[in-house]
Amino acid sequence: MEKQLNREEIYKGKVIHVVKDLVEIDDGSTAYREVVLHNGGACIALKKDDRYFMVCQYRYSLGKEMLEFPAGKIELGEDPDETILREAIEETGYEALNVKKLGSIIPTCGYCSERIHLYYGEAGKRLGQHFDPDERIDLKLYSFAQIKDLISQGMIDDAKTIALMYRLEMEGIDG
Repeated sequence: MEKQLNREEIYKGKVIHVVKDLVEIDDGSTAYREVVLHNGGACIALKKDDRYFMVCQYRYSLGKEMLEFPAGKIELGEDPDETILREAIEETGYEALNVKKLGSIIPTCGYCSERIHLYYGEAGKRLGQHFDPDERIDLKLYSFAQIKDLISQGMIDDAKTIALMYRLEMEGIDG
């Protein structure tokens, strides 16, 4: 365990909060820890007619388009189970039915507190998409086998999508 001695606020934004902590480590010496605080997210493999919704979205931080399962940020104080229902509608336009939680992942434990909750669901009633004003999403449908092929070819390298595919397979949901 490490004991926090001091915290310096570096940046507080809409999505992340960056701090620099001075900590005491087990031998009594001190060290600095730079931490990105994040509310976390939720990701869903939403199935419609034996295919899954995928979103193709430009990711500025990487300078490229990414193909991912629909996902979104947990709002402050929001339960991840609520987040995924909201995000399913926002990004796919469909309500999520028969939702099953498949665990969670911590994508970057070395410096970030983000936890992404993973879900499976089935597309219900079409309600229409509701993007954020700065969101540009191209919605696609792929079979389980197609998604696996895209992962093996390196065309999908998004960690949450790969982890969720693994969980689907482990649960015997597809594959």
